[in-house]
Amino acid sequence: MGDAELLARVAAVRTVEDLAACLSELVRTQRPPLSLRELEQWGVGHRRPLPTSTVHDVLKAIRPPRPSLLRNLLAAVQVHDEHQIQVWLEALDRVESAHGAGRQRSRAEQEFGPVSAARFFVERQDVNEIARRIAAAEQEVWLWGAVLAMYLPYLRSFLSKALARGVLVKVLLITPGGAAMTMAAFRSPDSGTDQLQEFLHNNLDSLNRLRTRYPGLQVRLIDYLAPYTLYAYDPGLPEGRMDLRLGSFHGDFDLRPTFNVQRARDGDWFDYFYEQFTLVWNAATP
Repeated sequence: MGDAELLARVAAVRTVEDLAACLSELVRTQRPPLSLRELEQWGVGHRRPLPTSTVHDVLKAIRPPRPSLLRNLLAAVQVHDEHQIQVWLEALDRVESAHGAGRQRSRAEQEFGPVSAARFFVERQDVNEIARRIAAAEQEVWLWGAVLAMYLPYLRSFLSKALARGVLVKVLLITPGGAAMTMAAFRSPDSGTDQLQEFLHNNLDSLNRLRTRYPGLQVRLIDYLAPYTLYAYDPGLPEGRMDLRLGSFHGDFDLRPTFNVQRARDGDWFDYFYEQFTLVWNAATP
């Protein structure tokens, strides 16, 4: 099928099945063919997130893509002409319009009605549960925080065992001595800049020693203070999960809103946090 014929089909798309069929045809025409894993790797290298499971769902018509993911997928298969991209985006608009108002509400609200914050957030994060999930990870683990002073020393042995099994581990922390460090100290209820610097240097030394034994450990630093800490387990797999904990100003460490997102359950929101980590990771310094 030629480019013009496929674009004509895209211009007539009305359903998620139509869109998935056109995207699948576009991916199949690439030479050499691109696997889902190759698409994800291309996305990481080009700062255009393409999570394997999300792309799978899109190509199988399980759900439509977000506009940003559609643009990323088109770029991966060398569609750069803005007119053609616009035809695809207009097709996505028609698909989402066909979903009606229900598309504007969260899946939880559609299924259960309005969900109270008390049912969504928990106050405490169980480090033992994080350790168990790291131990069960099959492919990849992410840790993202400012310094991770409280958790990283405890989790080191679990990370070591995961690395020994061939699990890829990515750790993203703030840059020593930067603006993010100043803001982290300002936000903290009881730790000044000097103490946080010490915690960070200790954790970096520990990670560097671990990295000499396991090349699957990757550590990057960035002068940016994220609004949450994040722990992700196999984020590229269908059973991927992330645990997140919101930051607070001079708040009790043990009483911060904590929640999780799961790829199979939370779809677009899982993709949002996946994309945020990937974008910051790509902007960080090894």
